[in-house]
Amino acid sequence: MLLGLGRSAQVYLAEAPGLGQVALKLPKKEVRQDPKLAERFAREVSFSLSLKHPHLVRGLAGVPLGEEAFLALEYFPQGTLEARLLKGRLSQEEAVRALLQIGEALLYLHKKGFLHQDVKPANVFVGEGIYKLGDLGTLRPLLDRTQEYTGSPHYLAPELYLGALPSERSEVYAYGVMAYELLTGRRPFRGETLEELRDAHLLLPPPPTGLPPRLDKALKRLLAKNPEERLTLKAFLEVLGTTQEPPQAKPLPKKRFLFWK
Repeated sequence: MLLGLGRSAQVYLAEAPGLGQVALKLPKKEVRQDPKLAERFAREVSFSLSLKHPHLVRGLAGVPLGEEAFLALEYFPQGTLEARLLKGRLSQEEAVRALLQIGEALLYLHKKGFLHQDVKPANVFVGEGIYKLGDLGTLRPLLDRTQEYTGSPHYLAPELYLGALPSERSEVYAYGVMAYELLTGRRPFRGETLEELRDAHLLLPPPPTGLPPRLDKALKRLLAKNPEERLTLKAFLEVLGTTQEPPQAKPLPKKRFLFWK
């Protein structure tokens, strides 16, 4: 059963001995034959199998290069967060849960020396009460100074539109766009063309959120046009964590009083 078809690979639902149902990713023929594209797929296999975090999609098995190249990943019947959002907006509680979990995965990648480069709901997979960041083929070492990078225009930081190199701050911005989308039910910046979308990211402030003031302020700081003014991801997660409703205390039993005449 075909689960997805991308520019470089097909993903099938498969049954693997000892693993059960998996998402089987197979590179296209032209990818296997192109050294640069084949190397990217090989990196995805390597990263998926070696990087371990509760909120990263787990790689289960794989062959990086050659005619037998493949990557078996854990399977999520509910699909992606993007598909889930098409059914309607998440509750604030669920949006906060998703953002906390994906934020922790990003912090882990940064600590390991990598940028994801393509943070968006289409690369987040939904389980039962759990969210995981996938598509590790876009990973880039933090110290990589080459100009080439990946990412979706809807989540691209202003400085990247101007030719700057990707950084943790540009990743924070992409995460901030997704956070705005999950918490408000809409993207902060829109455009009918790439030029309109670029101008919106470069020039327009995000619309009012209607969120609690402390969370609203923190979210807007993630979306600051100047990367030096952006809140760190760790600081935002601390603010986000305080928005979760604490468990309600059980009411105290009523006391009975006896009155003596």
